[in-house]
Amino acid sequence: MKNLNWIQELIESSYVLFANHDPKSHLPFDAWGLHPYYSSLWLEKIYEMICKFEEKGLKIKDCLSYFPNLSSTRFIMLINTIQYQTSKMNNPKLIAKIQDFFVESLMFRAKEDLFSKEKNIDLDDKQLNNLLNERKINIAGKEESKEIGKILAGLASLTHGLYNDWSTDFNYEISGPYIKNNKTILIRSFADLKPIEIWPEINWKFKNISIITEYTDLSAKIAFVGCHILYSANTVEKLTGYNLKIDDKEVNGLEQLKKIREELMSVASLQYEKFMNMDFEGQKIKYVFQEHYQLKKLFELVGMDWKPSSEIISRIKDKQLIENVFPSYEMTIEDYKEDFGFNKLVKAYQE
Repeated sequence: MKNLNWIQELIESSYVLFANHDPKSHLPFDAWGLHPYYSSLWLEKIYEMICKFEEKGLKIKDCLSYFPNLSSTRFIMLINTIQYQTSKMNNPKLIAKIQDFFVESLMFRAKEDLFSKEKNIDLDDKQLNNLLNERKINIAGKEESKEIGKILAGLASLTHGLYNDWSTDFNYEISGPYIKNNKTILIRSFADLKPIEIWPEINWKFKNISIITEYTDLSAKIAFVGCHILYSANTVEKLTGYNLKIDDKEVNGLEQLKKIREELMSVASLQYEKFMNMDFEGQKIKYVFQEHYQLKKLFELVGMDWKPSSEIISRIKDKQLIENVFPSYEMTIEDYKEDFGFNKLVKAYQE
């Protein structure tokens, strides 16, 4: 039997993710109550994509740029496990093949801590040095630090307005922490801020923003996904340097930072309000588009349409959420393994 140590790592890391959360607090709604209507079709579509990937003779190690980032891949694997459970599917070959596909991509990319119990490392020492040599770190004074903090808050808000609480990690990734010259380095990437295939009318001109931040006397711990990060101190006060890059153009200086922040805050507010003011039917359809969009590159690589099928849309049309699929996240790790489908996943590998 295959080495399944990674499943235990997935269990332990994701269990911490749910601590102190409430299923009813997710926005725009508790999607656990939506998944059972269509998730069997979604998993079957992913399985078909993987089969076509193999039929074309493609190798995961050669196609890593087509996968979503590390955090998004981890969360997709978690959702796959849970959806396989709540859909009541019984196809061990399908779920094992799907999870093997994604975990192999993680093994090629994650330099340590595969499921990010404490850190999210996708750069080795050489890659980090090359990045820092390529992108000059600008000194951050008190006012620049404040503006960087506001820009990060605005980017997080815009991400939630574009991708909801369930696909956030696709766009918002934090890599690190890295230690360099006794400084803590965090690299925040917002890879797709203009998903016109989901939001064709979006009034925002930038596609990609990445920010390297340098801190003194700050430790950070990432739990499972990059944007779930805990800091030992106030990041604005501890910021000593930054490099902000927008669509391959570096931006620095207080006035430029203020200009970006003002535009960003306005767009983020409008986008979030627009999403939350949609009617329930509109939000459900938007949700499955956001979910599918995460794997758009892989679907298109094998010649498949990434968008939700008409059958998936019909499955959720006029349906109310199933109540109390997960009434609470307060559970022992043994209950978590059973209720969230990990025991069923392990069993799939044994059949």
